[in-house]
Amino acid sequence: MAILNNLKKREIILISLLVIALITVSLYQTLATDITMSEGTATVTDLAYTFDITDQTGRVVNVKAGVTKILDIFLTNNNSGTVKYGIAYTPSSVKTDDITIAQMSTSRDTVSGKINEGEVKQITLIIENNSTSDITLTLVPIAGYENGGDLILPNNHTLITEVKFEPVNASEYIESLLASNPETMNNDDPDGNVRYMGADPNNYVSFNNELWRIIGVFDVASIKDGPTEKRLKIIRNEQIGTMSWDNKGTNGENNWVDSALMEVLNSGAYWNRTSGTCPSGQNGATKSCDFSATGLTEEAKSLIGDAVWNLGGTASFTSASNGLASHFYGYERGTTVYSGHPTYWIGKIGLMYPSDYGYATSGGTTTNRASCLAKQLYNWNNSSYSDCKNNDYLYNSSLYQWTITPYSSRSRGVFNVRATGHVSNYDAYLSYYSASPVLYLLSTVEITGGEGTSENPYTLG
Repeated sequence: MAILNNLKKREIILISLLVIALITVSLYQTLATDITMSEGTATVTDLAYTFDITDQTGRVVNVKAGVTKILDIFLTNNNSGTVKYGIAYTPSSVKTDDITIAQMSTSRDTVSGKINEGEVKQITLIIENNSTSDITLTLVPIAGYENGGDLILPNNHTLITEVKFEPVNASEYIESLLASNPETMNNDDPDGNVRYMGADPNNYVSFNNELWRIIGVFDVASIKDGPTEKRLKIIRNEQIGTMSWDNKGTNGENNWVDSALMEVLNSGAYWNRTSGTCPSGQNGATKSCDFSATGLTEEAKSLIGDAVWNLGGTASFTSASNGLASHFYGYERGTTVYSGHPTYWIGKIGLMYPSDYGYATSGGTTTNRASCLAKQLYNWNNSSYSDCKNNDYLYNSSLYQWTITPYSSRSRGVFNVRATGHVSNYDAYLSYYSASPVLYLLSTVEITGGEGTSENPYTLG
């Protein structure tokens, strides 16, 4: 029952499941099959009877050999009273020494108990297959009267008990999804970092009481030249506003360590969840910003760790020989900067890199991913390459987006992603560019539930 072992072969499948009813019953959300009800024998003690609810088709779950799956199950009571509930699986023969089915310790609700009228239970289960063979099982809801006896099970069904297991490490978990999700994940950057890609992959995560998205899993150090740890890198799904990257002097400076936007994110209004000022224009101009509802909560801060952010840049990026996503990946980790500016920064909240944007594309039917990665980011606005930007979840056709990377030949140039889809640079003082915070979660953060969709994002603990 090694829940945390061999995670490279594991995957999360989180399922919205099952509506309980006493008389007329149907499955919750995605399933719509009929459920039958049969009466049991009256008991002497409570003068009531128990009954079972049997899903005629069930929810089939396939678990490959050596794989662990996490399922979010939702039980809804649409009846006019409280009922007892449980979750069973069939056939019973799948429960061997090589298979474990249990409730996660972080589950919001227990795998069995009582459910009130109109109440929704959310149960997070783990199914682990430690055998050398794939298994298939079916999950069904079982229900009975509140004051009835034991739940009556159909033949060949087994109730899942309240054995609890701890959640799994978030970085390891996300990495383990790569093999089974080749359409929406990749690891083809120079260091093999696991990343999400595509127009709308299931990389949503609930963080700071908001939707964020997982860029990927990266080896990150918290001190210069220190040991690295695998950590999730996430980006806010929506920008926090438009503002200058920096507004010192006439055009601003591209020194992130001393930039006005860095201060807003790491020590100003956003970090402190208050109203304050944001940089807006030249010569120190500011505007009012209110982050009292959207700034970082104390709980969110507790999940963030310091990270070494690379601040290398370039002055050459307009051709296929110097402007690909792979080139930017190298520039970002290099030492080419404007005279006297630092090559790295240690902090908590930054911005995406140009390479993050480039590697987030899956390409499309006209221009595939390989062709997109062979095209300089500067020319992704080319109509022949529209598949590149349109199948990239970091692209936004209505926003100009700042990155953290400086243009090295000018003191004020900063790379950005234009609304047209291409990467270029412009002056740091411009205030119509948007800022979307990016951060690295602590390596100890765990996935506690969810399915990665916008409706049911991953949850963290």
